[in-house]
Amino acid sequence: MCKNKRISIKDIIYIAITALLIGGLVTTCILLNVKKNKEVSEDYYDKKVAQFTMENGNFSKGQIVFIGDSITDLYHLDDYYQDLPLRTYNRGIGGDVTGMLLKRIKVSLYDLEPTKVVLMIGINDINGGVSRDTILDNYNNILKGIKTTLPSTKVYTMSILPINSDLPAYVDVNKSTESIIAINKEIKTMATNYSYQYMDLFSLVKDDNNHLKKEYSLDGIHLSEQGFVTWTNLIKPELQ
Repeated sequence: MCKNKRISIKDIIYIAITALLIGGLVTTCILLNVKKNKEVSEDYYDKKVAQFTMENGNFSKGQIVFIGDSITDLYHLDDYYQDLPLRTYNRGIGGDVTGMLLKRIKVSLYDLEPTKVVLMIGINDINGGVSRDTILDNYNNILKGIKTTLPSTKVYTMSILPINSDLPAYVDVNKSTESIIAINKEIKTMATNYSYQYMDLFSLVKDDNNHLKKEYSLDGIHLSEQGFVTWTNLIKPELQ
């Protein structure tokens, strides 16, 4: 016969603090993705770049790098790609935008000299009100820089993903959706021009309104486990 274990006040406090921290992290991730022109938490960004710099001394070159914003940052690559012949390194930063990625691209990508790169970036620019011309100019500079610095590297440019109405009301989902579709068309053209491969994940996770299907999302922008499985199923054959 089992006896009920008494929960101490210390245990209750610990549980409460843990719940608050988790809740705060989720809230922060959402706010980082919609805060106009302040998408990246400077402290978090700096810590991540410092982490990448330290890791570069221990990581092997010639592997696979996933680079992007929080959608990539939250992608637990080891859960999906451990059976690949090459290692996968995650260089996502929550809240990142195209302009900031350009500033960190040497440490995050070039220094690792990867064989393959999976790139997803742009949703925070769109939700933050950055102009299409600026987004596309930054995106072009990202691809041009990779082509110049890592000419032998294979690049898989992921479509920007749809969003849905689970986001806070101050995000205009329909307006962002129009921009996502238009910018994805331009990204596809850029990828072709640089002889890179465009991967249309958008079409696999959208509903009839071109919004992110509920089952693929945690909060209207970030992917659920089912969403990451769908991404994995699309890109993994290319990384074998």
